[in-house]
Amino acid sequence: MQIPVIVVGGFLGAGKTTLVNHLIRSLPHRLGVIVNEFGQTGVDGTLTGRLEDDVTELTAGCLCCTGRDDLLRSLVEISMREQRPDALIVELSGVADPTPVLTTLLDQAVRAAFRLTALVAVVDARHVMQTLQDHPEAARQLAYANLVVVNKTDAADPARLDHAVGVLRGLNPLAEVVRVEQGQVDAEKLLARADFDPRRLEDAGAVQHTPGLSSFTLRMDRPLDPYAWQRFMTSYLLARPAEVLRVKGFLTLHGYPQRLLFQAVRDLFTADAWDDELGHSELVVIGRGLDREEYEAAFAACAVPDTDAALP
Repeated sequence: MQIPVIVVGGFLGAGKTTLVNHLIRSLPHRLGVIVNEFGQTGVDGTLTGRLEDDVTELTAGCLCCTGRDDLLRSLVEISMREQRPDALIVELSGVADPTPVLTTLLDQAVRAAFRLTALVAVVDARHVMQTLQDHPEAARQLAYANLVVVNKTDAADPARLDHAVGVLRGLNPLAEVVRVEQGQVDAEKLLARADFDPRRLEDAGAVQHTPGLSSFTLRMDRPLDPYAWQRFMTSYLLARPAEVLRVKGFLTLHGYPQRLLFQAVRDLFTADAWDDELGHSELVVIGRGLDREEYEAAFAACAVPDTDAALP
């Protein structure tokens, strides 16, 4: 029996992991999840809850470019499990062109065990127009999707949201477009879909990427001074929304009893208590035209100098 596969795409910060977590919490089924990230450090796999060993994290490269062999190996491993999942979710990286992944899933050998049922394109309601203008990956995800999820509608101006939805419907009149907050789609309805049309890929053409995108990880094994961190966050992350597109990771701040999960999309951020286990700070930065050495030096300057504050 074929395992249904739902592919979840969406540009950086659109809310893909939030939607995937909603599916995990809502569906009374055994789910497998493959998470791909842009860069060598995985964070989204850690944020995908309640599945433990059923989450496969691929960080060796973007699935549409260098990671397709990893995808095939993961599919083979999942298909050979004694307890196979009832459904598989493939979460693309935020900069993935979806067409090579879809083509892989539609390969005759893969279709012996898996059945591609849906491509979900998640978009941030506040940044739809700017994202489409600047990033060809986002347009490709929307063009081939059979479900477009307009997320974060609670934070968008209603008139601009209506205009954006009209543009999305024009880009892909065959797709269903839904408006949600916090990725709250109808999970059972999504799982029941089986209307992805492979003919959409016939004229896909070459893979397209935003030029100049890069990813690097900032690490520190000592606690960060809260005031220095705040200055760094303001000057190097939030003040550069056109260059710094997505930031995510874990922070240990001096004097704070818990590690923090920090996430930023352009000029908006959240910082939430994650767990009681204090550890190294690790922050993934994704953007355009960023000077890695500049960021590493500025981040290192945030560390508490007292050696007594060093972490084990």
